[in-house]
Amino acid sequence: MEIILRYIDQHLLPLSLFLAASIFAVFCLKLYMQEKKRSRSVELAVSGEREFYQSFASNRQESFLLIQKSNLHILYISPNFEQMTGIRAELVCADIEVLRNIVTQKEARNIVKQLKNWDKTQELKLEFDYRSAGTHQMAHGYAWVQTDGNDECYLVVFGDNTEDYKIRSALKKELEQAYQESQAKTDFLSKMSHEIRTPMNGILGMLSLAKVHVNDPKQTSYYLERAESLSQFLLTLINDILDMSRIESGKMELEEVPFDLYGVAEKLDSMFRSTTEAKKLRWDVQMQDFDVCRVVGDELRLTQVIINFISNAVKFTPPGGAVTVTFRQMHKIDGNLHLMIRVRDTGKGIKSDFISRIFRPFEQEDASTAHHYGGSGLGMAIADNIVKLMQGEIIVESEEGKGTEFVVYVSLPIAEGDQTVPESWKDDKAADEMVDKKKAVEEFTLDGIRILLAEDNDVNAEIAMEIMEMEGASLERACDGLEAVRMFEESPVNGYDAILMDIQMPNMNGWEAAAQIRKLSRQDADIPIFAMSANAFVEDKRHSIEVGMNGHISKPVDYDEVRQRIGEALLISSGR
Repeated sequence: MEIILRYIDQHLLPLSLFLAASIFAVFCLKLYMQEKKRSRSVELAVSGEREFYQSFASNRQESFLLIQKSNLHILYISPNFEQMTGIRAELVCADIEVLRNIVTQKEARNIVKQLKNWDKTQELKLEFDYRSAGTHQMAHGYAWVQTDGNDECYLVVFGDNTEDYKIRSALKKELEQAYQESQAKTDFLSKMSHEIRTPMNGILGMLSLAKVHVNDPKQTSYYLERAESLSQFLLTLINDILDMSRIESGKMELEEVPFDLYGVAEKLDSMFRSTTEAKKLRWDVQMQDFDVCRVVGDELRLTQVIINFISNAVKFTPPGGAVTVTFRQMHKIDGNLHLMIRVRDTGKGIKSDFISRIFRPFEQEDASTAHHYGGSGLGMAIADNIVKLMQGEIIVESEEGKGTEFVVYVSLPIAEGDQTVPESWKDDKAADEMVDKKKAVEEFTLDGIRILLAEDNDVNAEIAMEIMEMEGASLERACDGLEAVRMFEESPVNGYDAILMDIQMPNMNGWEAAAQIRKLSRQDADIPIFAMSANAFVEDKRHSIEVGMNGHISKPVDYDEVRQRIGEALLISSGR
């Protein structure tokens, strides 16, 4: 027995120890292999995620950050983050606060505020302006912040949408502008309806009263005069509305033709001298420092602007005051004449708070202005738009109780050819002759004047013939342009003194008829022809001149204007 135990002790015990050690080694190896396999799986998973984010980032203009919630440590940042922000990834990983450097303090405070208020149940989307490191140009970016499944990390997707933001901003601006324009049109139509109905109500009311007092000539005359005055106001309003409509739609175009600045000044002087004298106002038109007189531009539109300012000056200046119009040559640069036109009055002046609103449509200083002085509130807006189309500027200076000054600055090309200043502005004798001519026109009557009237509308023809025949004129009527040409051809030479021509007529319109008459081989083919039409746009008036007419009288017709225009034409042709 002792021998057996000794044998086991010498031989079997070391063997058992060896076997035990072997079994333990195998177990450890198995554990090592299992851990290595698990580590490889984790590494493959992580590298797979990295490859996914990297490939995703390489195909999109976005960067990805995986941030640990507990300490805001960067667990992952996509390689293109530096390219988008200019900040190296290692700097962001070292201190996430460096991200504050790409946004303004205001944007940073706003982002922090939104993060604090975030309930973390839904994705948080941030938008902000940022500047890439090393650049000065601002860009627009966004960041989506969301939590992962185990609520341990934030996933931040950062992208640049500058171009999209610009497009969205432009579209938003266009939408707001469209809304404002739509609202402005609605307001315009509302105000227009009110402005038209007010004088129309007065006209109908005055005509009703005239009918009631038809047996009382004095009262009837009073009511008819009021109705006529309101009708003139309504006509002015309609013309202003049409002009504003063309301006708003971009259909107003300026003409570029040579014209004489001294001629403009003469027309203004002729137009307002009698009115200012009747109101006992001192009236003066001055031309200063000119060594040229002809420029290229739109004479009618420029005159329209100045007439508006003068009309207001006369309207708001009490008797004993003064209205002065000054044309002044400022500079000649590169073939352009820099011109100043100033209209100054000593009237009631304008309140300082209204000056900033004076060029808005339908704006008037207060409710009493329209009541006491009339006006639609569109004239200034039209004048402002016309001057802007001319690339010019209007300056307004005013002091309550002392007067107002409107100054227009425009630059117009100097016309080619003769730049001699008219003698009427140099010679007192010539000036006296011009005054005599104006007086002769004012005293002219239609007595004995033979007129061919081309008018297809029976009512309009009846009114025209009766009014002018009451002044002693003799009229013959043609119902269309074709008949007007025939009647003129068949008449003896100088059988008519003037032709009044409607435009919109059947068979042949007035423009075509005038052109045909001018082509006739007759001694009197240069007979004065005036358009008398509802076509009231400036372009229509220009076309009337282009086809050979002497002028264009808009409907409703002012028969005093008809008399004066015929008088001017006949006095000029007679050399008087």
